[in-house]
Amino acid sequence: MKRPLLVTLLTALALLAACQDAQSPVDEGMLAKISSGALIVDVRTPEEFAQGHFPGAINIPHEQIVEGLRSRQIEASEPVILYCRSGNRSGKAERALHAEGYVSARNAGSLDNLLAATQQTAVTPGS
Repeated sequence: MKRPLLVTLLTALALLAACQDAQSPVDEGMLAKISSGALIVDVRTPEEFAQGHFPGAINIPHEQIVEGLRSRQIEASEPVILYCRSGNRSGKAERALHAEGYVSARNAGSLDNLLAATQQTAVTPGS
């Protein structure tokens, strides 16, 4: 009887760790890049972006991130801050960008995480 409980507990801990990885903390370096004018990219769907987004952010869905930055002529050395709903898609976008030489791309995690760290309020329809 104790074994299934242990397996359940270990599974829960593994899921919690995965969620925490997706919620990368916004550190001082990232805050400095944001205040210096880093490009902030919401990698959610256009529909999610329209419901509310970080002030000044642009929307490039995570599946199109490399092409989206290239089409906007964003240099690989320029700082890019990525976020989504949970940090998962922005993590995928960060890995895709790093693979293409965009070494200054950083995953801020979720929109809520980024808003809290910067003490900003989301831009919402009608605001």
